[in-house]
Amino acid sequence: MNTFIKLSVSLVALLVSMVAHAEMAVVNTVSKVDGAVSGFICTDGSYSQSPDCDVQTILYPIAGDVYSPVVDPRTGETLDTMRTIGSIEATVKFPASFFGLLAGPMQDLGASLPWTCDDCLLKFKNGSVFQRIDDMPMTGRAFTGLGPVEDPATTGTLSLRMAGCVGIKEISGTGSYANKVGTLCLNGTFRFDQNFNGQGNSNCSLVLHDPI
Repeated sequence: MNTFIKLSVSLVALLVSMVAHAEMAVVNTVSKVDGAVSGFICTDGSYSQSPDCDVQTILYPIAGDVYSPVVDPRTGETLDTMRTIGSIEATVKFPASFFGLLAGPMQDLGASLPWTCDDCLLKFKNGSVFQRIDDMPMTGRAFTGLGPVEDPATTGTLSLRMAGCVGIKEISGTGSYANKVGTLCLNGTFRFDQNFNGQGNSNCSLVLHDPI
C-alpha cells in the first residue's frame, strides 16, 4: 500500500510539473545593439545635454536587432545567429562613474558598477511586444573587476562584461507570447570607443508564463 501511495504521489507530482512546464515559455535570443550618450541627469535632478553640470546619471539610448541563436546541441554553447526575430530599444542609465572607464584600468573602479534602464521595449516579429514592469526595473552590473574582454591596444575599444535582469510584460495582446509576464536576463559584452559610442552583443533569455 505504501508503495502504491508513493507511486501515486510521484505520478501526480510529475503531471503537475509537466503542466507547469507547458504553461511556461523559455525563449533564448541574441541581441546586437548600438548606443551613444544622449544627455545627462545632474545631481539637482535637472537635464543637461552636456556634462558641464555635476553629473549623476548618463543617459544612453540603445537600439538593435534580436536574433535566434545557433546552439551546439552537445554543449549548449551559442555558436552563431540564424535569423532576425525582433528588435529591442531602451534608454540605459549609467552612473557618472562609468566615465572612469576612459581614465585608466577598469579594475581601478572596483568589482562592478551598477546600471539600469528605462523605456525598455522588445518587439517580436510574431506580434508580441514586451515592456518593463514599472516596479521591476533592470538590475544590471558591469563587471569591471574582470578586466577588459579584449585587448584595448589591439581593438581601439574598451570592452567589458555586463549582465542584468528585468521584469517584463507583453502589452500588445497578440503573437506567440500574448499577455504573458516574466523575466528577461541578459549576459554579454559592451564595447565603448573613445567618444563613448558603443556596441553590445548579449545572450538574452526570457522565461514567460501566463499571469494568474
